Amino acid sequence: MISNVLFISAGVLSLLALWLVVICVRSGGTKDAIQRNISLLVSASMLCTLIGILELGFITVSGLVLTLTTVAGFTTLLVQNLYLIGMWQHGVRGLGLLLLPLTAIPLLLLPFLPVSSAVPWVEAYSFLETGHLFLSVLAYAMLTMAAVYAVMQLQLDRALTQKKIGFFVRAMPSLMHISNYLFVHVRWALWLLGLSIITGLAWQWVELHHFALFNHKVLLAVFAWVILMALYYLRQKSAWHHSRGSKMVLLAYATLMLAYFGVKIIQNIH
Repeated sequence: MISNVLFISAGVLSLLALWLVVICVRSGGTKDAIQRNISLLVSASMLCTLIGILELGFITVSGLVLTLTTVAGFTTLLVQNLYLIGMWQHGVRGLGLLLLPLTAIPLLLLPFLPVSSAVPWVEAYSFLETGHLFLSVLAYAMLTMAAVYAVMQLQLDRALTQKKIGFFVRAMPSLMHISNYLFVHVRWALWLLGLSIITGLAWQWVELHHFALFNHKVLLAVFAWVILMALYYLRQKSAWHHSRGSKMVLLAYATLMLAYFGVKIIQNIH
Protein backbone atom coordinates (compact mmCIF):
# COMPACT_ATOMS: atom_id res chain seq x y z
CA MET A 1 0.00 0.00 0.00
CA ILE A 2 1.18 3.49 -0.82
CA SER A 3 0.29 4.66 2.71
CA ASN A 4 2.79 2.18 4.18
CA VAL A 5 5.58 3.56 1.98
CA LEU A 6 4.62 7.11 2.98
CA PHE A 7 4.62 6.31 6.72
CA ILE A 8 8.02 4.62 6.52
CA SER A 9 9.38 7.55 4.51
CA ALA A 10 8.00 9.97 7.12
CA GLY A 11 9.68 8.01 9.91
CA VAL A 12 13.04 7.97 8.10
CA LEU A 13 12.80 11.74 7.48
CA SER A 14 12.15 12.30 11.20
CA LEU A 15 15.25 10.25 12.06
CA LEU A 16 17.31 12.31 9.60
CA ALA A 17 16.01 15.46 11.30
CA LEU A 18 17.05 13.95 14.64
CA TRP A 19 20.57 13.39 13.30
CA LEU A 20 20.79 17.08 12.32
CA VAL A 21 19.48 18.13 15.76
CA VAL A 22 22.28 16.10 17.37
CA ILE A 23 24.85 17.81 15.12
CA CYS A 24 23.40 21.23 15.93
CA VAL A 25 23.34 20.59 19.68
CA ARG A 26 26.91 19.24 19.64
CA SER A 27 28.10 22.35 17.83
CA GLY A 28 26.88 24.38 20.80
CA GLY A 29 24.44 26.67 19.06
CA THR A 30 21.77 27.19 16.45
CA LYS A 31 23.06 27.34 12.89
CA ASP A 32 20.66 28.80 10.35
CA ALA A 33 21.54 26.30 7.62
CA ILE A 34 21.06 23.30 9.91
CA GLN A 35 17.82 24.68 11.35
CA ARG A 36 16.51 25.27 7.83
CA ASN A 37 17.36 21.68 6.85
CA ILE A 38 15.68 20.34 9.99
CA SER A 39 12.57 22.35 9.12
CA LEU A 40 12.56 20.96 5.58
CA LEU A 41 12.93 17.36 6.79
CA VAL A 42 10.18 17.70 9.41
CA SER A 43 7.91 19.44 6.88
CA ALA A 44 8.52 16.65 4.34
CA SER A 45 7.76 14.07 7.05
CA MET A 46 4.52 15.90 7.85
CA LEU A 47 3.53 15.92 4.17
CA CYS A 48 4.14 12.17 3.86
CA THR A 49 2.15 11.55 7.04
CA LEU A 50 -0.74 13.70 5.84
CA ILE A 51 -0.94 12.01 2.43
CA GLY A 52 -0.66 8.61 4.15
CA ILE A 53 -3.67 9.12 6.42
CA LEU A 54 -5.67 10.69 3.59
CA GLU A 55 -4.94 7.59 1.48
CA LEU A 56 -6.48 5.51 4.28
CA GLY A 57 -9.71 7.52 4.09
CA PHE A 58 -9.25 9.67 7.18
CA ILE A 59 -11.51 12.36 5.71
CA THR A 60 -14.63 11.37 3.78
CA VAL A 61 -17.64 13.23 2.43
CA SER A 62 -19.54 12.57 5.67
CA GLY A 63 -16.72 13.58 8.02
CA LEU A 64 -13.85 11.87 9.83
CA VAL A 65 -13.26 8.11 9.95
CA LEU A 66 -11.12 7.17 12.94
CA THR A 67 -9.09 3.99 13.07
CA LEU A 68 -6.07 3.17 15.20
CA THR A 69 -3.82 3.91 12.22
CA THR A 70 -5.40 7.22 11.22
CA VAL A 71 -5.64 8.51 14.80
CA ALA A 72 -2.00 7.62 15.51
CA GLY A 73 -0.92 9.19 12.21
CA PHE A 74 -2.95 12.37 12.69
CA THR A 75 -1.77 12.78 16.30
CA THR A 76 1.83 12.39 15.15
CA LEU A 77 1.18 14.98 12.45
CA LEU A 78 -0.12 17.49 15.01
CA VAL A 79 2.84 16.88 17.34
CA GLN A 80 5.26 17.38 14.43
CA ASN A 81 3.53 20.65 13.61
CA LEU A 82 3.77 21.86 17.22
CA TYR A 83 7.46 20.97 17.29
CA LEU A 84 8.08 22.83 14.04
CA ILE A 85 6.34 25.96 15.34
CA GLY A 86 8.32 25.77 18.58
CA MET A 87 11.60 25.41 16.69
CA TRP A 88 10.84 28.46 14.54
CA GLN A 89 10.09 30.47 17.68
CA HIS A 90 12.87 29.28 19.98
CA GLY A 91 15.51 27.72 17.72
CA VAL A 92 16.90 24.19 17.88
CA ARG A 93 16.68 22.92 21.44
CA GLY A 94 17.03 19.56 23.16
CA LEU A 95 13.30 18.93 22.70
CA GLY A 96 14.00 17.38 19.30
CA LEU A 97 16.27 14.75 20.88
CA LEU A 98 13.23 13.34 22.67
CA LEU A 99 10.33 14.32 20.42
CA LEU A 100 11.66 13.33 16.98
CA PRO A 101 12.24 9.66 17.96
CA LEU A 102 8.76 9.62 19.55
CA THR A 103 7.27 10.71 16.22
CA ALA A 104 9.49 8.44 14.11
CA ILE A 105 8.73 5.23 16.04
CA PRO A 106 4.93 5.19 15.53
CA LEU A 107 5.35 6.19 11.87
CA LEU A 108 7.71 3.26 11.29
CA LEU A 109 5.39 0.88 13.17
CA LEU A 110 2.10 1.90 11.50
CA PRO A 111 2.65 -0.23 8.35
CA PHE A 112 3.13 -3.33 10.51
CA LEU A 113 0.02 -3.02 12.66
CA PRO A 114 -2.49 -5.91 12.46
CA VAL A 115 -5.40 -5.74 10.03
CA SER A 116 -7.77 -4.96 12.92
CA SER A 117 -6.10 -1.55 13.26
CA ALA A 118 -7.80 -0.51 10.01
CA VAL A 119 -11.28 -1.25 11.38
CA PRO A 120 -13.17 2.06 11.90
CA TRP A 121 -13.64 3.02 15.54
CA VAL A 122 -15.84 6.01 14.83
CA GLU A 123 -17.39 7.36 11.64
CA ALA A 124 -18.59 10.95 11.97
CA TYR A 125 -21.80 11.80 10.12
CA SER A 126 -22.43 15.30 11.49
CA PHE A 127 -20.58 18.59 11.87
CA LEU A 128 -20.95 18.42 15.67
CA GLU A 129 -19.46 14.95 15.93
CA THR A 130 -16.64 15.84 13.52
CA GLY A 131 -15.83 18.92 15.60
CA HIS A 132 -15.85 16.84 18.79
CA LEU A 133 -13.45 14.29 17.31
CA PHE A 134 -11.11 16.98 15.96
CA LEU A 135 -11.00 18.77 19.34
CA SER A 136 -10.34 15.45 21.09
CA VAL A 137 -7.36 14.59 18.90
CA LEU A 138 -6.03 18.16 19.12
CA ALA A 139 -6.28 18.06 22.93
CA TYR A 140 -4.43 14.75 22.96
CA ALA A 141 -1.65 16.16 20.76
CA MET A 142 -1.32 19.22 23.00
CA LEU A 143 -1.15 17.02 26.10
CA THR A 144 1.45 14.85 24.35
CA MET A 145 3.67 17.92 24.06
CA ALA A 146 3.05 18.72 27.73
CA ALA A 147 3.99 15.13 28.65
CA VAL A 148 7.27 15.43 26.71
CA TYR A 149 8.12 18.63 28.59
CA ALA A 150 7.15 16.90 31.84
CA VAL A 151 9.63 14.11 31.15
CA MET A 152 12.32 16.67 30.33
CA GLN A 153 11.57 18.57 33.52
CA LEU A 154 11.79 15.44 35.68
CA GLN A 155 15.03 14.41 33.97
CA LEU A 156 16.59 17.84 34.39
CA ASP A 157 15.46 18.14 38.00
CA ARG A 158 16.92 14.72 38.78
CA ALA A 159 20.21 15.51 36.98
CA LEU A 160 20.64 18.77 38.87
CA THR A 161 19.90 17.06 42.18
CA GLN A 162 22.40 14.26 41.51
CA LYS A 163 24.83 16.66 39.78
CA LYS A 164 25.05 14.39 36.73
CA ILE A 165 25.02 16.66 33.69
CA GLY A 166 25.15 14.55 30.53
CA PHE A 167 24.78 15.42 26.85
CA PHE A 168 20.97 15.26 26.84
CA VAL A 169 20.69 17.44 29.94
CA ARG A 170 23.11 20.05 28.54
CA ALA A 171 21.00 20.26 25.40
CA MET A 172 17.82 21.07 27.33
CA PRO A 173 16.43 24.57 27.87
CA SER A 174 16.61 25.93 31.40
CA LEU A 175 14.26 24.56 34.05
CA MET A 176 12.33 27.84 34.03
CA HIS A 177 11.81 27.73 30.26
CA ILE A 178 10.71 24.09 30.36
CA SER A 179 8.23 24.92 33.12
CA ASN A 180 6.82 27.82 31.09
CA TYR A 181 6.50 25.72 27.92
CA LEU A 182 4.88 22.94 29.94
CA PHE A 183 2.28 25.25 31.42
CA VAL A 184 1.41 26.78 28.03
CA HIS A 185 0.61 23.33 26.63
CA VAL A 186 -1.26 22.34 29.80
CA ARG A 187 -3.42 25.45 29.48
CA TRP A 188 -4.22 24.74 25.83
CA ALA A 189 -4.92 21.07 26.59
CA LEU A 190 -7.24 22.13 29.41
CA TRP A 191 -9.35 24.33 27.13
CA LEU A 192 -9.36 21.92 24.19
CA LEU A 193 -10.24 18.92 26.34
CA GLY A 194 -13.00 20.90 28.06
CA LEU A 195 -14.47 21.89 24.68
CA SER A 196 -14.14 18.28 23.54
CA ILE A 197 -16.14 17.04 26.52
CA ILE A 198 -18.82 19.71 26.04
CA THR A 199 -19.20 19.05 22.30
CA GLY A 200 -19.25 15.31 22.97
CA LEU A 201 -22.11 15.67 25.45
CA ALA A 202 -23.91 18.05 23.06
CA TRP A 203 -23.57 15.48 20.27
CA GLN A 204 -24.98 12.77 22.54
CA TRP A 205 -27.99 14.92 23.32
CA VAL A 206 -28.63 15.96 19.71
CA GLU A 207 -28.07 12.55 18.14
CA LEU A 208 -28.95 10.09 20.93
CA HIS A 209 -31.28 12.29 23.04
CA HIS A 210 -29.53 11.41 26.30
CA PHE A 211 -26.22 11.90 28.14
CA ALA A 212 -23.93 8.89 28.57
CA LEU A 213 -22.22 10.43 31.58
CA PHE A 214 -21.06 7.12 33.03
CA ASN A 215 -19.42 5.96 29.82
CA HIS A 216 -15.81 4.93 30.53
CA LYS A 217 -14.47 7.31 27.88
CA VAL A 218 -16.38 10.26 29.35
CA LEU A 219 -15.34 9.45 32.92
CA LEU A 220 -11.66 9.08 32.01
CA ALA A 221 -11.68 12.29 29.94
CA VAL A 222 -13.35 14.19 32.79
CA PHE A 223 -10.81 12.79 35.25
CA ALA A 224 -7.94 13.95 33.01
CA TRP A 225 -9.58 17.37 32.74
CA VAL A 226 -9.90 17.63 36.54
CA ILE A 227 -6.18 16.88 36.90
CA LEU A 228 -5.33 19.61 34.38
CA MET A 229 -7.65 22.06 36.13
CA ALA A 230 -5.93 21.29 39.44
CA LEU A 231 -2.58 22.00 37.78
CA TYR A 232 -3.88 25.27 36.38
CA TYR A 233 -5.14 26.28 39.85
CA LEU A 234 -1.80 25.45 41.48
CA ARG A 235 0.04 27.51 38.88
CA GLN A 236 -2.26 30.50 39.40
CA LYS A 237 -1.74 30.24 43.17
CA SER A 238 2.05 30.03 42.73
CA ALA A 239 2.00 26.56 44.29
CA TRP A 240 3.42 24.91 41.17
CA HIS A 241 6.09 22.37 42.14
CA HIS A 242 8.19 21.08 39.23
CA SER A 243 8.28 17.42 40.20
CA ARG A 244 4.67 17.18 41.39
CA GLY A 245 3.36 19.15 38.42
CA SER A 246 5.22 16.93 35.94
CA LYS A 247 3.88 13.76 37.53
CA MET A 248 0.33 15.12 37.43
CA VAL A 249 0.75 15.92 33.71
CA LEU A 250 1.93 12.38 33.04
CA LEU A 251 -1.02 10.99 35.03
CA ALA A 252 -3.46 13.11 32.99
CA TYR A 253 -1.75 11.98 29.78
CA ALA A 254 -1.92 8.30 30.73
CA THR A 255 -5.61 8.71 31.65
CA LEU A 256 -6.44 10.37 28.33
CA MET A 257 -4.45 7.75 26.43
CA LEU A 258 -6.48 5.05 28.18
CA ALA A 259 -9.72 6.87 27.33
CA TYR A 260 -8.88 7.28 23.63
CA PHE A 261 -6.84 4.18 22.85
CA GLY A 262 -6.79 1.70 25.73
CA VAL A 263 -10.53 1.13 25.94
CA LYS A 264 -10.85 0.68 22.16
CA ILE A 265 -7.94 -1.76 22.01
CA ILE A 266 -9.41 -3.85 24.85
CA GLN A 267 -12.80 -3.86 23.12
CA ASN A 268 -11.22 -5.02 19.85
CA ILE A 269 -9.39 -7.81 21.64
CA HIS A 270 -12.65 -9.07 23.11
